[in-house]
Amino acid sequence: ACDMAPGLSRIASWRNGDNSRNPHRYPPAIRWKSFSDLETWDELLNEAKGRAVAGMKFAGSSMENGQNNVSIYCNEKNPGAAQLARSSIKNAGVTRIVSLSQGDCIDWDLEKDDGTSCTIPSRTIFVSNPPWGKRLSQDIDDSWVNLREFIRREAPGCEVWVLSGNKDLTKILRMKKSKSLAIKTAEEDLKWLQYHVFKKREVSV
Repeated sequence: ACDMAPGLSRIASWRNGDNSRNPHRYPPAIRWKSFSDLETWDELLNEAKGRAVAGMKFAGSSMENGQNNVSIYCNEKNPGAAQLARSSIKNAGVTRIVSLSQGDCIDWDLEKDDGTSCTIPSRTIFVSNPPWGKRLSQDIDDSWVNLREFIRREAPGCEVWVLSGNKDLTKILRMKKSKSLAIKTAEEDLKWLQYHVFKKREVSV
């Protein structure tokens, strides 16, 4: 969203003062015996830093309606994971455009203080990584039911991507997918599922 290379966040996470000793400043390839072009790497690094600065400036600037060009709203149910995420957001220097809530998504309200929604139909994208264990349990089922109700309430007119490794769980959403992208992580075969959520129909009286 900000044209920031992931490696820059890792470099910025170094908190021990002397950046010359930062173990993340150079990738592992630099330490290969056959590698001899450190100057090119430094040029690429400086180019990436320049793009990140420009990207952050664009993301944090305001549109005509007063909202940032880029706003990222996150929610994490697990308290420990939420704390780790807050630390990562701060270290990455993106607190201006990224906010984090902690709790169940069914209780996550995307309404702003002025009563308007944080979402912009046709522009907002929802991304979710709900539990998708091979062994189903009541807790896992409840998580998907809550996700379904959250999507219905908060995402009309928007695009939704859900990561799943269990096709039986995705049936709980009761939605027809628009696209499916297969990926593999460790030994797990997963799919990113895309859904387009239709706007709620107005009921005429």
